[in-house]
Order: sequence, then C-alpha cells, then structure tokens
Amino acid sequence: MSPILAPGRAGNFIRALFIILLLVLLMRTVYLMWFFRTPAWTSRPDEIRYCGGWYKRSDELDIAGSRARQMAGGSLKEVRRSPVFRPIMAYRPTSDCPRYLFARIGKDVFVIYRAADD
Repeated sequence: MSPILAPGRAGNFIRALFIILLLVLLMRTVYLMWFFRTPAWTSRPDEIRYCGGWYKRSDELDIAGSRARQMAGGSLKEVRRSPVFRPIMAYRPTSDCPRYLFARIGKDVFVIYRAADD
C-alpha cells in the first residue's frame, strides 16, 4: 500500500507534509499575484515596486552584466530580492532612487527595469 494512503503514523505524517507544501505554494502564488501582479513561475514581472515607485520592464533584450554596469554607470549592488527570489540589482550614485533596476535572471544575464516616470 502507498505510504500516502496508509492509515498509520507514517501515512498521516506524509499526508500532512503534502498538504502543508500545497498550502505554501498556493498562498505564495496568491500573494505574488496580488502584490506584484505576476505569477510565481515567472522571473520577469512587468512591474517592480521599489524606492516608493514603480519600475517597468524594458522591451529591450536581456543584457550581459558588463552592459548593465555600463548603463548603471558603476558597479551593481543588490538592493532587494525579486518576487521569485532572484536579486534585483541597482546602482545608487546618490541617495536618490536609481533610474534603472536590473533583475538577475541568469549567471550574468539581466532584465532592465526603468523608472515609470521616465
């Protein structure tokens, strides 16, 4: 008999773990859809909220780290985590909010986000 269907302690424990996992995945998806307006399975949401404003994803192709550093005008520093647990990078030359944000989607591949008021 399958341990999931077993009436003993092991079956109950495995069933409880599956239910908890299912609830965590469901609630994470609901939260991401509500706050970030993006499903949990994408690493490229259309908008990111940061620094009190919204940043919209650029239509440009994904760029390499060297190009991202060139656009930012300096080294990239991690400023927060994205909705799918990938770092959001930005260059902050002053205390102002950065013009561009870069979301890491690969080892050295980034998606560009531009401040919405640009």
